[in-house]
Amino acid sequence: MSAPVTGPRAPSPLARSVRSATASAHRWWSRAPAAARVLAVYALARLFSAFVLAEVARFQVASQWTPDDPGYGDVLGLWDATWYRRIATEGYPSSVPLGPAGDPQQSALAFYPLAPLLARLLMVTGMSFEAAGALVALAGGAAAAVGVHALLHRALSERVPPAVARRGAWSAAVLFCLTPPSPVFQVPYTEGPALALLVAFLLCLQRGRYGPAALVALLLGLTRPVAVPLSVVVVVHLALRARAGRRAGAVLGGREALRCLGLLAASGAAGLLWPLITWSMTGRRDAYTATMGAWRAGGEVVPLEPWWGISQYVLGPPGPLLLVAAVAAYAWWLLSARTRVLGPELRAWCLAYVGYLLLVLDPFTSLFRYLIFLFPLGALVATGRRGPAPLTGWVVCSLALQVVWVAWLWRFSPPADWPP
Repeated sequence: MSAPVTGPRAPSPLARSVRSATASAHRWWSRAPAAARVLAVYALARLFSAFVLAEVARFQVASQWTPDDPGYGDVLGLWDATWYRRIATEGYPSSVPLGPAGDPQQSALAFYPLAPLLARLLMVTGMSFEAAGALVALAGGAAAAVGVHALLHRALSERVPPAVARRGAWSAAVLFCLTPPSPVFQVPYTEGPALALLVAFLLCLQRGRYGPAALVALLLGLTRPVAVPLSVVVVVHLALRARAGRRAGAVLGGREALRCLGLLAASGAAGLLWPLITWSMTGRRDAYTATMGAWRAGGEVVPLEPWWGISQYVLGPPGPLLLVAAVAAYAWWLLSARTRVLGPELRAWCLAYVGYLLLVLDPFTSLFRYLIFLFPLGALVATGRRGPAPLTGWVVCSLALQVVWVAWLWRFSPPADWPP
């Protein structure tokens, strides 16, 4: 006797629900605005980072800065967040703290005020500093992620086909959300607000809105010490505009010339704003640089010296030569045809910012966080290749390295005498 013929088994209610939810999510994703999709990626990335921070917190060594069994909230207040908490709760010292020998000591004067003061406003509601500071960082990072997509899409659309511009802008935004140090977007640090202001400045410059750009530059000058390279970007932008005007036979009007000069003055002043404010607060002209020098082995900020010394320490006698070769290779690559799709302003930023880091940065563990500001380079992942494979590989590597960054650096127990 032959077996009875039966039709395909009907899917279970659970399977039907999963399929329906998947189809709905796919429809939403395909129809949603780009900003909404970027925010969705950002939210998922921050959930992943929260999980990593919470898991690593279980291995945090107990100290005066953390309880015996620290959790997610406890690891938010480590490292520089301690200084920002002091600023939010106590303000700044009225003079440069000095040691027994009269040498400047580490103090809050080295840290910029905008982010901790925003956190202080939120603390009026009863929030802890850790929660308020993390919220400021989280909101800043979200705004920056949306801005990165808009900025790169517009820049690429002027130089590549629309499909390539969409891929490049999407890659830049996704990698920005997932970059290995991206957990800093949910701790009380200043990278989130500073990146939001930097992207806003570049967007205003891109659209010729010089008045708002000048205001944003000044705000950035109160957020992080990254405003100095803005002047280079402004000079490049205005030079290109002047050249285009000459070719078209256009004459720059008086009002327009004043706007351009105002933008140039604001971008230059942004880099000097906080040092001037610390001078005013303490009566000491070198209050900021002297305080920054307290973190250096020699007690002062000497341009290029830390990179020179670190390269020798890590690589031996050939270290400085290899450093010069690496910098030259980076500059050559950034000025090559491969990166032309970014446009002159974004290439100028990536070049000027690295030059600024070489001049003033002490290349220690913070370097990884500082490299997030080179976000335009993320667009190059998709502007020269087809298909999702390259971006997928970068995403997997970013997630893995995010775990490494948190486990290797963030769970480090601060020294017993830090901060003084």
